[in-house]
Amino acid sequence: MAYMQHDPKLSPFYKYEPVKENFSKVISARKKFPVNRPLLLATLKKQYAALEVALPMPDEVILSENTFTVTTAHQPVLFTGPLYHLYKIASTINLSLQLKAAHPDHHFIPVFVLGAEDHDWAETNHYFLFGKKHQWERTASGSAGRLNLEGLDALIEEVREIFKNAPKGNEIYSILKHAFQKATTYAQFHQALLISLFHEFGLVVFNMDEVELKRAFLPVLEKELTESISSKYVPATQVLLEKSGFKPQAFCRPINLFYMDDGIRERIEPTEDGGFIRVDSRISYTKAEILKELHSHPERFSPNVILRPLYQEYTLPNLAYIGGGGELAYWLERKTQFEAVGVHFPMLIRRNSLLLIDEATTTQIEKAGLKWEDLLDEYDVIVKTYLHRQSGGDLTFEEEQKLIHDAYKALATKAERIDPTLAKAILAEESKQAKSFEQLGSRLLRAEKQLQETSLNRIKKLKEKLFPEGGLQERHDNMLSFYADHGQDLIRSLITVCNPLEEKFTILSW
Repeated sequence: MAYMQHDPKLSPFYKYEPVKENFSKVISARKKFPVNRPLLLATLKKQYAALEVALPMPDEVILSENTFTVTTAHQPVLFTGPLYHLYKIASTINLSLQLKAAHPDHHFIPVFVLGAEDHDWAETNHYFLFGKKHQWERTASGSAGRLNLEGLDALIEEVREIFKNAPKGNEIYSILKHAFQKATTYAQFHQALLISLFHEFGLVVFNMDEVELKRAFLPVLEKELTESISSKYVPATQVLLEKSGFKPQAFCRPINLFYMDDGIRERIEPTEDGGFIRVDSRISYTKAEILKELHSHPERFSPNVILRPLYQEYTLPNLAYIGGGGELAYWLERKTQFEAVGVHFPMLIRRNSLLLIDEATTTQIEKAGLKWEDLLDEYDVIVKTYLHRQSGGDLTFEEEQKLIHDAYKALATKAERIDPTLAKAILAEESKQAKSFEQLGSRLLRAEKQLQETSLNRIKKLKEKLFPEGGLQERHDNMLSFYADHGQDLIRSLITVCNPLEEKFTILSW
């Protein structure tokens, strides 16, 4: 990603270079944008009390003007979904610890914002384990976070059965069961699950689907409805980014809000007569009516992807947002939007990327005579590398091809002096023989493949395991199998290696 490579063409679209030395400037700037800390504390205490768990820090820490947050966010994906969900959190905790060491007179709280208002159920209702898709089969509409837990207990029992003999199988089952017992909604379940996994490391898990938080956000919500504030700035920024060679990431609508109630989340659009309409139900409002609805029921107005970052930064005393490459790309479209409504624009930092290799897989890699780096290549390249290595390089034909080429060339040179047409015939024959030679070489390679069939099948399985469906493990596999083997040691290891200020791909093996 160009942002990670510090492409100067992107510099107008962000405020701070993502380096530790810049945090003094971020802290100083953030202090000029106060947030409602008593409201933040009251909301967190209410959410944690509902789950019968205490916040991981005293109240006075959250209320202190010297306390700031480092934040990441994600949808409530089933059982944490793909591995990068955990990497985002581990990166956030790691950075908060680094900042505390560098600025001991301040507090830094790692925060996970739960994208509970999203309604794309197909993205959140499944996870992959050992190559198999496990899905929560149920009807769903409206906000995913507001769904009840019907049928989730069966999936938890399935996990119990799968990992009944694993070293930490009972532990992961107990965590899931505890979250299920404490929660009444899917958002609460995911919140309780992440609290169990990360509470000892000071993570705060925050659901922003709260009426009082949205009531505090009313000035911006009003501007979005009455002035289409986002559409004045975001598309113009997207045009500038496109001129610099970067594609727009999210479509900015005239109004970037949904109307959300039990079982529904539908777009709000302006009408030609100056009113508003909910797209699915076709319920319409005058300007006065929708503003009355907004003030009476702010919880019914849900920011979309364009407005959600603004809501987050308006509510939290945040210094930095940690996300994936795609997320940061759409944050880069928001700087002028933030400036227009007077909200601090945070430092943007790319989350860490990892490849987890367990002990059994490490053994298989060694048996195959490979290094893990070999598996980064395409499968055909891996096979050629392996076969050449096994044959001591005897399957390469470049030297023999050069000898043949040189012989024909020498013969053609002699013929050129006697009969130029004969020289052309010799060179034509060389071309024909070269093709025959390549075919014979391919036959030799196929014969070696047959001889090494068992090893090549092992390599193929390793490639599929570590790069499922040809992609990165972190975007596909779930954490359950790793946690069932290692328990909290997995979480500790992730926090240790996930330094988001280091731009590298990390291999974590046991």
